[in-house]
Amino acid sequence: MLLSMTLANFKSVKNPQTISFVALNDKRLDLTKTVQGTEKFNILKTSAIIGPNGAGKSSFVRALEAVKGIVFAPEEVENPLRRYLSKAAFAYGDGKTRPSVISMDILLDRGVPGDDEKPSVIARYTIKATQDAFYEESLYYIMNGSKKIMFERKWTDSGYVYRFGKYYRGEKKRLVSKLADDRSFLQGAALKGGQTALEVYSWLEKNLNVLPLGYGAGAERVIVDALKTHPEWSDQIVSFLWALDITDIFRLQVIRNDKGMETVGISHCFVNAKGTEAYGQTFMNESLSLRRLILIAVSFFEAFSSEKTIVIDDFGQLLHPYVLTHIMEIFHTNDTQSQLIVVDCNPALLQKDLMRKDAIWFAEKGEESSTVYTSLADYKGMKAKQGIYEGYLQGVFGALPIESDFYFQNKTKENN
Repeated sequence: MLLSMTLANFKSVKNPQTISFVALNDKRLDLTKTVQGTEKFNILKTSAIIGPNGAGKSSFVRALEAVKGIVFAPEEVENPLRRYLSKAAFAYGDGKTRPSVISMDILLDRGVPGDDEKPSVIARYTIKATQDAFYEESLYYIMNGSKKIMFERKWTDSGYVYRFGKYYRGEKKRLVSKLADDRSFLQGAALKGGQTALEVYSWLEKNLNVLPLGYGAGAERVIVDALKTHPEWSDQIVSFLWALDITDIFRLQVIRNDKGMETVGISHCFVNAKGTEAYGQTFMNESLSLRRLILIAVSFFEAFSSEKTIVIDDFGQLLHPYVLTHIMEIFHTNDTQSQLIVVDCNPALLQKDLMRKDAIWFAEKGEESSTVYTSLADYKGMKAKQGIYEGYLQGVFGALPIESDFYFQNKTKENN
């Protein structure tokens, strides 16, 4: 589970900004909208980052994508840092000459209360790098609240300096001597079978699901693989769509298109007084919104089956506000230990009782056009979520676009 994320000098973020997904210990807030963390805290089941276009909401998602891209870069990729951190530094001032920082806290093990042999484990993985080289890479474990170093790699004038903690398990010296400046130590250690690195590496690979937009071949491949592994999910997807008032679909199945490529065949039907009419369509020929909803359904089913962290950028794109809020309600009402983090500009997510106030973060541009993330929970005196939607639209919490008039200047007409 993702507990928090800190960014600095990355994309639209200049100064360090932290977004937390740990639930406040406040009995006035709905406990059913949280999942179990350790004995000391719970984790928000759903969270949202909301703000106007261009405010830097998606910088959070781009950071997650960058970490995954760097850690899982194939050997044939010459410089993964250049691919994922090129022009990633804050664009104004001296940001372009400094490294970007991405740090994340991950709950790896809830532990057993009272058993020192089975402590809770929170991993804190940090990358500090430019597009050319790592300046710092570190992994710490917070075990029952006590911070322990696993490994730390820092650039100095004389080269890289490494430190390893006594709890670190994995290859050290031989790997250090072979590791390139633009390669992740976490990746190298995990691929060598290092137990400590593998725990974080596996979480990034198997538990963190950053959804593609849902329109193209990448989304199609995800759905094909899911239906081949879980053919019974076809009926579940149909039921999911029916719950959103899409009632003319009765079957999904993996088929081959005219080019022999695997795709998803979607069967539609319409019943009237004259009988039943039906037709078939392939995934890529369906509407963009339907493709996106099917991808969301598959990601939810994975989260309902095993623990996942789902991250969806532009969550409400092409979706009706009622559909948007009902999807959140569906995630809440299903029994799962997974978490859902969405990024969007739609204020429908602020509707009364949809989410806890500590689950809502606002993004807006501050000084020097730098993104600032603010939790709704920081606004004191808000005894309930009643009025938050209206208050947001009235500018109480900021994070609204500032509009002005625009008139097109037809230079061609003026010259004539």
